[in-house]
Amino acid sequence: MRELLGMPELRLRLVAGAAAVGREVTWAHASELVNPTEFLEGGELLLLTGVNLPQGETALGEYVARLAAAEVAAIGFGTGLGWDTVPPPLVESAERLGLPLLEVPRATPFLAITRAVARAITRRELAAKEYVLHAQHTLTAAAVGRGGVAAVLDEVVRLTDGWGLLLNRAGTVIASAPAVAAERTSALRADLVRLRDAPGAASVVTREGPAETWVQSLTAGTEVLGFLAVGRAGALTSAERQVVNAAVPLLTLSLNRSRMVSQGGRRLQASVLRLLFAGQTELVGSVAADLWNGLPAEPVSVLECAGTRYALAAARDRLARDRHVAAARALHGQIDEGLVCVVAADGDDEQVLLRALGGIEGLRIGVSEPAGYGDLDRARTEARRAAAHGAAEGSRTTRFRDVPRPGLLELLPATAAAQFSASLLRPLREDSAAERGDLLRSLRAWLSHHGQWDPAAAELGVHRHTLRNRVRKAEKLLGRRLDSPDLRAEIWLAMQLSEQSG
Repeated sequence: MRELLGMPELRLRLVAGAAAVGREVTWAHASELVNPTEFLEGGELLLLTGVNLPQGETALGEYVARLAAAEVAAIGFGTGLGWDTVPPPLVESAERLGLPLLEVPRATPFLAITRAVARAITRRELAAKEYVLHAQHTLTAAAVGRGGVAAVLDEVVRLTDGWGLLLNRAGTVIASAPAVAAERTSALRADLVRLRDAPGAASVVTREGPAETWVQSLTAGTEVLGFLAVGRAGALTSAERQVVNAAVPLLTLSLNRSRMVSQGGRRLQASVLRLLFAGQTELVGSVAADLWNGLPAEPVSVLECAGTRYALAAARDRLARDRHVAAARALHGQIDEGLVCVVAADGDDEQVLLRALGGIEGLRIGVSEPAGYGDLDRARTEARRAAAHGAAEGSRTTRFRDVPRPGLLELLPATAAAQFSASLLRPLREDSAAERGDLLRSLRAWLSHHGQWDPAAAELGVHRHTLRNRVRKAEKLLGRRLDSPDLRAEIWLAMQLSEQSG
């Protein structure tokens, strides 16, 4: 509207609704109908000469109200034909409703206004295309430069004049622009949960007043690699949304490349840790300096991290990125479904690890008693039992010395216990093999929370309906209802026996 009023050749004069001249005009349309709203889409500059204008202040007020409800951008009233001036009741109604009203002089044909609007829209569309094309080149240059994902995010924020966050799949901040945008992470938690449960790539747009936040999942196949969040005080334009869309594949590619490199490093660390637990201390010592600053001095503690896959992913990222962990003599890597650490017992490096892993939602840490390298298997069993005890008690960090014992598990014959556990859990294991163990983990969390849906779902990082579906599936596989306390006790015992046996 402001652009049209600034065109001297049109000689338009604003007579009402000055506060709304920033509205966007989508087209100029002429109509003398008393109720043209069924032919309007919103955003039009409605042109009329008033030949069929309703009579009386009330009727005129109702007419303007209908146009305002149809979200027209403005009214253009032609004078010099049926009316010498714009009718005062029309001016008063438009001012009251905040609808811009323009006086169009007899010398300015409506066709000239329509052509001016068409030319302005064309110019704007061309400018938007050039803006998006320039943005794509800028984003690509940032992605292949030294700045990596942080440089791409900086460009997205510059081009959209807002703020941005790049998060990993656990919801941990990878990059933020500006730095204070990281404080918005907690407010995005519900959106991240929804996007993790969505099939494939998905986005969520939330609005609070004029402010808008757009969160997009970054996926490779069916796996969520992370999330891009972009927001600002006002809604993003169509062109700015295209900028964000252009950044998504670049960030996804970078995260996927980083994931593959990290996966290679993690597999190497896991293989070396397995050698250490197999008794190959001397062999591991020859490469530990390159991977973890060398072997910790005996006695050592074993830390076992357990939890949801999102919590474990966040823990791996923390250990890989924390500069204090990088300077410590601490071995860490994923073995089976757990994240295992070996560090000098009760020393500063152990506290460094615990601080780095602190505050991760859904993560449980078990700490063994001090042990030598020849007794690591026993120490890891202690750490796993401590982590399981902490999960049941709601404790983040549990030391084995604080776990009550002896218990029932120690009293059962090993062979019979293993057969019982394998037989009962076999249907669940066979199905879980295709679901990354989700079914067993979900059932364990549900049982550890005494069948309470909300706290168990929160620990797993899934919606409670997702958890209900998994428990119902477990019932079908077992052929028995889980409302039986006997069956619950048997499954819990079988899971404990399975973990104890490794």
